[in-house]
Amino acid sequence: MAQTVMAWRGEWCVEHGGVVRRAVSSVVISASIARLGCAVSLAGVACLASLVGCVAPDRPALPQYDRTAYISADPKPSPTPGFAWANGSRYSIVVRKRERSLTLYDGGDQLEVYPVVLGMAPLGPKVYQGDLRTPEGVYRISGKRVHGRWSRFMLLSYPNAHDRERYRGELNSAMVPIVNGVDPGLGGEVGIHGTDRVGANVRGVDWTLGCVSMFNDHVRELYALVPVGTPVLIRE
Repeated sequence: MAQTVMAWRGEWCVEHGGVVRRAVSSVVISASIARLGCAVSLAGVACLASLVGCVAPDRPALPQYDRTAYISADPKPSPTPGFAWANGSRYSIVVRKRERSLTLYDGGDQLEVYPVVLGMAPLGPKVYQGDLRTPEGVYRISGKRVHGRWSRFMLLSYPNAHDRERYRGELNSAMVPIVNGVDPGLGGEVGIHGTDRVGANVRGVDWTLGCVSMFNDHVRELYALVPVGTPVLIRE
């Protein structure tokens, strides 16, 4: 039976009998092992990779989330932060960008941990409109609404005073792009919302313009629990 080896960003998978053993997004290499007369093995795959000049990515692969398994699993607790920033609010939310997680707390007790994806440039704090980054800092949910595309939308109070100070510093250091003499500003309309790209969320692919995206079942659950004014800490 013919088997096909495929590579995507330096990661390999084998298609056998019409079933792809590892999910991929964009196939850049496809070669029939049957035609090449090679045995399917790790060594054979490495050989093929060297022939086509495929290089493994510098950064580790994003986590691959199995949505149904995650919903039924007992999530591992993350380290509990200090809650002075929450100012006594009953509910508080912590988004950990490197973990791609959103944790809901009731007082100091962890209630739920949800997988999330972020802006397409996920590392570092948001500085200006269009930089595709997710903010870092302490915010509050300043508005909630049902959303036709993303199920639910919870607006964050971005930018805050620290964001404005950072923007002025980056602007004075010529780190903000100026187009036709106009600076882009800090931007806004950053929030927590659902998804119309379920496959991207399942694979852990960051696709937003700076928002935090959850599965729609999860965002509806969170939306029903937390009121406007709920503090949100977004950290690296």
